[in-house]
Amino acid sequence: MDYGENKSYLEMRSAGMAVASLVMGILGLAMACCVYPPVIFGSLAIIFALLSRGGEMHMNSYGKAGLVLGILGIICGILIFTYSFFTLMAEFGGLEGYLQYIEELMEEMGGSPGSSSPYDFYDML
Repeated sequence: MDYGENKSYLEMRSAGMAVASLVMGILGLAMACCVYPPVIFGSLAIIFALLSRGGEMHMNSYGKAGLVLGILGIICGILIFTYSFFTLMAEFGGLEGYLQYIEELMEEMGGSPGSSSPYDFYDML
C-alpha cells in the first residue's frame, strides 16, 4: 500500500493547490447571487488551478473542476451585476431615482434621511 512516501514536494503542493482551487470554485458558484464574492472566489480558483500544475503541462481532476467552477462563478457574478444594473435603470430611471425612492420610503415610515438615531425605526415597531 502506498501512503504517499514516494511523492515529491511538488506533487503534494500541487494536490493542495488543486483542492484549494476546487473549494474556491465551489464557494464562488455557491455565492453567485451576490455581486463581489463570486468574482473574488472565482479568480482565486483560477489562480490556484493554474498553480496546481506545478510546472507541468497537465492538471489533475480537482484542478480542472476548480478551474471550470471558478470561470462559472465569475460569469455568474458578472451576469448578476449586469442584471441588477439594468433592473435599477429600468425600474427607477437610474441611481438618482432609486435614492429618491428610498427617501420617500423613509419619509413614509416617519423618519427622514438625516434623523438623529439610526435605531428610531425599531422604536416605531
